[in-house]
Amino acid sequence: MTRHVLSKVSIPFAVLLLATAALADSSDKQGKAGSTPLQLPIAGSVKPTEPFANAPFSGTLSVERFEARGTQVVAIVIVRGAVAGVGTALVGEFPLPVKASLGSQGLAAPNNLAAQQQAATCGVLHLDIGPADLNVLGLKIATQPIAVDLSGDSSAPLGNLVCTTLQTLSDVVGLVGLLNQVLSTLTGLVGGLVP
Repeated sequence: MTRHVLSKVSIPFAVLLLATAALADSSDKQGKAGSTPLQLPIAGSVKPTEPFANAPFSGTLSVERFEARGTQVVAIVIVRGAVAGVGTALVGEFPLPVKASLGSQGLAAPNNLAAQQQAATCGVLHLDIGPADLNVLGLKIATQPIAVDLSGDSSAPLGNLVCTTLQTLSDVVGLVGLLNQVLSTLTGLVGGLVP
């Protein structure tokens, strides 16, 4: 009789495991094929000590994910771009330091409606990403840092996520999890490219 009860319990458990594996597989496929990483414009120049000194570099920085490295948050990025007069290149995944802080609140509200809208916002999430020293086609390039400001309207899902992120600025692991959620949501909303 124990054997019969055990088989009744193990069948739903096996179905649950199969369903979970199928969902994980489909979400992996959607993540790979359905959306592109968040892409931000990036600029820099070849270092003065290199051939083609001070030649401009421009391209895109694709934010793949955020990670915690000790007490620091890093963005794992891929850079694609071109050095003027040299050619185009792709630089594989590498970490860039990220500093997250509460950004400026903006100017005082000029009327009652604007005051109500400001009351629904929680502030501005300010992210400083980079700068980076890259090896592009054998040339050493220094890029400019990237600043991203996101404001949150607590009545909307993405805004609420930004508001929650602002509350966890001192918790690196929690911050990384929330930044990855914000990144995933932004990527899905804007198709990956932010001008």
